[in-house]
This record gives sequence, structure tokens and C-alpha cells, in this order.
Amino acid sequence: MNNVKRLPLHDFHLSNSAKFTVFAGWEMPVSYGSSVTEHMRVRENLGFFDVSHMGELFIKGPEAIDFLNYVLTNNLEKIRDGQAIYSLMCNQNGGVIDDLIVYRISSNEFFLCVNASNAKTDFLHLQALNATFDCSLSDVSNDFGLIAVQGPNAKNFLEKVMPEQFVNISRMHFDKTEIWGKEIYIARTGYTGEDGFEIFLPVSILSKFTSILSSSANSGDHSSWIGLAARDSLRLEAGFCLHGHEISEEISPVEARLMWAVSMEKEDFVGKQGLQKQLDMESVGQVLHYEVGDRRIPREGSTLFYNQKRAGRVLSGGFSPLIKAPIGTAYIEPNFIGQKKSSAWSAEVRGKRLPIKFSKPVLKR
Repeated sequence: MNNVKRLPLHDFHLSNSAKFTVFAGWEMPVSYGSSVTEHMRVRENLGFFDVSHMGELFIKGPEAIDFLNYVLTNNLEKIRDGQAIYSLMCNQNGGVIDDLIVYRISSNEFFLCVNASNAKTDFLHLQALNATFDCSLSDVSNDFGLIAVQGPNAKNFLEKVMPEQFVNISRMHFDKTEIWGKEIYIARTGYTGEDGFEIFLPVSILSKFTSILSSSANSGDHSSWIGLAARDSLRLEAGFCLHGHEISEEISPVEARLMWAVSMEKEDFVGKQGLQKQLDMESVGQVLHYEVGDRRIPREGSTLFYNQKRAGRVLSGGFSPLIKAPIGTAYIEPNFIGQKKSSAWSAEVRGKRLPIKFSKPVLKR
């Protein structure tokens, strides 16, 4: 536990009955009570997430857009100032180093929100590729906190709490504004499948901002805060990837079915040749979503069988409060992709075979 980091608001969460777990090198609130209740609160109303463990990077300079178009899969020419876009950062083979959101401040300045567990790796990777481009790279992860307000009532709530700073921001857009003399970014982005906002703000005002959020919520206590357990079940229902699970340096955008976030028409980018090689193959493995015909939950690493043959492995597994059944994702080996509509699939849990069926993510059905 010596190397585990703590959030700036650790004591606040502790005082609000948070239970903690270690995630991506951070001690994080996993729940404040019932994770199912927290999950449904976000689906039906709104909830607050402290995701200050996430990494933030700035890229500035005349060739910032050229640099990012080379190191990322998506095309930054697709977005205008004040817009955000999802992208992947690949290695030369097409494996995913990280997935991230890019915020375009101008053609010369971009803000990246990266996964906490990959922040240092991302920075070193970008640094190594930056030498021939006229732009600078800075890691500001320790300077920023990040609070997400997610749910169907998130917009109305923030319009009341932040009337001077809040403007009508469209989805996948953001605004740079000020609060208490400090520059903040309010983005209409999120990781739950609901409408919502992510607010990047200096650590120095994080506590004050959090107090205002909590006191402005209906109850004014911990019941509006949401932990990692519900964050995971929310993203699973929405069909969002988690790096190290549905995507990794071993699982490419082709296999994860994320080619919508890859602009193969770009002249060149890191990983393009590797991805093209996979696209030219007759068959590659696939990441698929499934539902379990049982109450037990297959967890990461569980073996998937087609009839009696080992055919894949579970990448993520959890419980869906919306459909009241276990759900998950799995990597299916290339030879078995053609059988994905069959009813002969099962997942092994403690020596038992549980029937599963592949389906769309819960929110996309």
C-alpha cells in the first residue's frame, strides 16, 4: 500500500461512508452504500463521481494537430475548437496503448484526458515521438481534479449550481471558463451512457467545488456520490471499453470493433500498417457482449466454451441492474466467430458451465 496514491478528496469520501479499493494505483471509493442503488440513481436522476485519478496532458505548438494526427488513430481535422473526440493510441502493431478523449482548444492547443494507469506510459510514448514536431507536451495530471456529474438530470442541476459558468454545451463539446478566479473546463462527456458532464478544475478549488455540489444535491449528503463498482456496471451496460480488458496492447481496435474511432484514410499514423494487416486477414478474434442465463457472474479470465471446445475468455463481467442479470464481454477466438449466434455457448464458473448468449450492450438494444 506504500505506493498507492490517494485522491485529494480522500478524507471527504471517508467522511461520507465510502468503502475503498485500489484501482490503477489509486485508493478509490468503490461504493458509499449499495452499488446497485448508486447505479440506478445515475440512470434515473444524477450522481457525482470523483475521477481525479485520471491523467491530463496538454499539447501546444504550431504542429500540435499534425503530431496528434500521427500518434492517434482518429482524425483531429474532424473537430473544431471547443469539440472533443474519442481516439485510440496504438503501438506499431496496432495494439492499444490507451484510449482517451481529445479536447481541441485550438489547432495549436489540445487537452487529453487519459487513463490513470497509463498516464506515465502515454506521456513517455508521446515524448519519444515528439522530437520531429514543433509542439510541446506537458503532464498536468497532478494539477487537476476531475468531477463527473452524470445522469438525465445533470444538465438542469448544473444550470442551477453554476449559472454564471454554465453555458448550453452540446454533447462531445466543452467550454473553458472561470470559477473563483481559476480556469476550468466543463465538457459534455462521460462514461456512463447517460447525459452528463466532466469538470476539470485545479486541485486548489476542488474541495470548495465539491462542497457546493454536495450541498446543492437533494439530500446534501453522500447519497449522490457514486463509486467505482457502479461506474463499472454503468459502462458495461453502455458498451464502453476499459483499457486492459476490452482493449489492450494485445487486443486491437479491429478485434474490439472500434474501427469507427480509426481514420484509415489518414496518410500515416502509428499502428496503421498493423491494423491494415489485420483488416486484410480472413478472420480475427472479436470482442463481444453477452448475457448470462444464470444468476452467477463469470469474472475476468473465465473460459468460454462452444459446445465442448475452448473458444474464448471473459474480459469483464458484472451484474446489470437494468435487466437484473449478469452481463459481460468476451474475447472470441477467430475460428469460432461464425458460431456466435449459436445457443451452444457457455462460460465456466467454478467448474460449472453457465449458458450465455451474445447480444448488443444493454443500452443499445
